[in-house]
Amino acid sequence: MQDEIARLVLAYAGADRPVYTPSPEEEAELDEAEAAEASGDFATDAEIRAIWAKHGL
Repeated sequence: MQDEIARLVLAYAGADRPVYTPSPEEEAELDEAEAAEASGDFATDAEIRAIWAKHGL
């Protein structure tokens, strides 16, 4: 029974799927975001509220 449960959990988690490989554009965006984080360049509370308001959140 435990083996069957483990198989189901792994199937649900997608353990049998290949690992996602980001595109070069996605890699560049991630590098840019990490550089901004490292330099302390974060959005202000007002900027975040504006984004939420724009999307009705």
